[in-house]
Amino acid sequence: MLAIITKADDDYWYEFKEIKSIEDLFKIYFHVVVEENDLDERLVTHWEGFKKEDIPLLKEAKAHVTIYNTWIE
Repeated sequence: MLAIITKADDDYWYEFKEIKSIEDLFKIYFHVVVEENDLDERLVTHWEGFKKEDIPLLKEAKAHVTIYNTWIE
């Protein structure tokens, strides 16, 4: 399944990755939260650096994986 991956401490970083197993999630980072992808076109149009050509991938992504690589307050 396709997932959009974001970082909790970086409002504009993202990538898309195919996730086939729990092992694939473990390879991303050791602190992640996985949830259903509820991001839509209206939200990402405000993201600096989000590419318009990635909107079809965003619509296809079933999961949203958030990397927690630092403490968020």
